[in-house]
Amino acid sequence: MPMAPVNLNVDFSTRTGDIRPMHSVNLGPVQMNGWMDTSDMYREMNFPLVRLHDCQYAVPETVDVHCIFPLFDADPHDPRNYRFAISDDYIQSILDTGSQIVYRLGETIEHHTRRHYFVHPPKDFQKWATICVNIIRHYNDGWADGFHHNIRYWEIWNEPWISACWEGTHEQYFQLYEIAAKAIKAHDPNLKVGGPTALCGTGPEDFGEKFVKHCQLTGAPLDFYSWHIYTPEPTAIVEDSHKVRDLLKRYGFDRTENHLNEWSYLPTEGFRFNSIKKDPLCIKRAEAEISGAPGAAFDAAMLIYMQDCPIDVAMYYWALNGLWGFLDNQAAPRKNYHAFKAFRTLLNTPRRAKSTTNDPATGYALLAGASDEKQANILLANARARQSVFAVTLAKWPWSGKAVCKQYILDEHRDLLLANQSVLDESSSVVTLNLPAPAVALLTLSPEA
Repeated sequence: MPMAPVNLNVDFSTRTGDIRPMHSVNLGPVQMNGWMDTSDMYREMNFPLVRLHDCQYAVPETVDVHCIFPLFDADPHDPRNYRFAISDDYIQSILDTGSQIVYRLGETIEHHTRRHYFVHPPKDFQKWATICVNIIRHYNDGWADGFHHNIRYWEIWNEPWISACWEGTHEQYFQLYEIAAKAIKAHDPNLKVGGPTALCGTGPEDFGEKFVKHCQLTGAPLDFYSWHIYTPEPTAIVEDSHKVRDLLKRYGFDRTENHLNEWSYLPTEGFRFNSIKKDPLCIKRAEAEISGAPGAAFDAAMLIYMQDCPIDVAMYYWALNGLWGFLDNQAAPRKNYHAFKAFRTLLNTPRRAKSTTNDPATGYALLAGASDEKQANILLANARARQSVFAVTLAKWPWSGKAVCKQYILDEHRDLLLANQSVLDESSSVVTLNLPAPAVALLTLSPEA
């Protein structure tokens, strides 16, 4: 027996706030050491923020502290001991697209098995903090023939709970954070400093909670708490976002921003991070799933679910090519790119309309918006629901008369292609979609000419 359709409702006459631009990303448009430049795509997507971590995957000798200040025993007050040029150009390529920066102070993850080179604790924490302040001075205050970019977010290190990123103890990281964060705020109290990029909200051995407690006890500033998660479960991201907010409130950091600054779909089929070196075919299947319809539907659903989560900033990992990216090696868009493009289209109608409440447990999600230019859009993602038919009842679009409704579908066979067009009036405003998972539908409404 066929399953009954899922009945969904949208009421454009009731505004429930604004649709939040949760589609920030990691890494900038220049890749493969300059061979690939996707600045036009970045402009089209209008990413709010771009996080500078793992930049050496894209352009070597950029951003990391050791790249800018290569000889740690040198005088940190002498501009001649800094190498800014490559990072200057890389950062400018991002700013030229209209995005702002989250600058990660620290080092790129090292997957080397023989030994690690740069992810050990600095020999002198205070000197390292001084170097970081001078990097900030270069990009914000014009120091050393620098700039006035007004970069607001400064993150201290990345994932210091794993040896590939930090070979010191947890306590050593907490101390480094405290010293650097206080030095940065002493230089400019208007800057926002944060960390610790703890996985899944709290991290191993309660790393996140120990970090927050250390900040409370020592008075270390914490303007934003950053964390990461890679998962096939939308509910995990929603639940962890509340865990982070509860953690911060418990220790008195009520005003601290909640930054999910790495997230992505993680396939379940035998995939583990260490499979990269053990099973190349497994990685190939994982990449196809991350960038294909399963990952695309997951991404679109998460961009919807996060609207109602206590997350202030969300940053996808990443906007490049390769395993996690939504471009192939020729910079052609994959399906997960089209999921982000659908969400970007939705942002053109930023007044959020009242609609059926989203529940991540269902596996589907809907978000609708309108604009003053007599336009309305609806994004529907079916990541994993058993139901495949959705009946969407539309009420009171923001103009009188009929509406032209165009349906764009993203699934295994289509890349957000126009699948249907119809004319609706107020007496027959139900749109029925056949959308078996994994798939995404973008509905655009405009007045009939």
